Amino acid sequence: MSFQTFEPGDTKQFTWQASVAPDAAPNLRIYSLSDDTVIASMTGQQSDSTHFWTLYTLPATEGYYRGEWHARKTLLGSAYHVVTAFVVQVRQTRRP
Repeated sequence: MSFQTFEPGDTKQFTWQASVAPDAAPNLRIYSLSDDTVIASMTGQQSDSTHFWTLYTLPATEGYYRGEWHARKTLLGSAYHVVTAFVVQVRQTRRP
């Protein structure tokens, strides 16, 4: 699995894109992989009907974190829950 690495406390923009517009703005949840707890939850801001973004300041604690975008789409009377997940590493750059 590939992941991006960020400095502790960095503020980053996370984006989500769909091929069809969701029923409402998706929610981004950030989990600590050390104990699988939700440490943040925020609603995406809409760029257009299928593109969303949010800014998030990463934890000061080094480690691995899982992000999950959660969205819902109703088609022909059936509701679909869409989850898009990714992993990031928070690590302080160490100079030699």
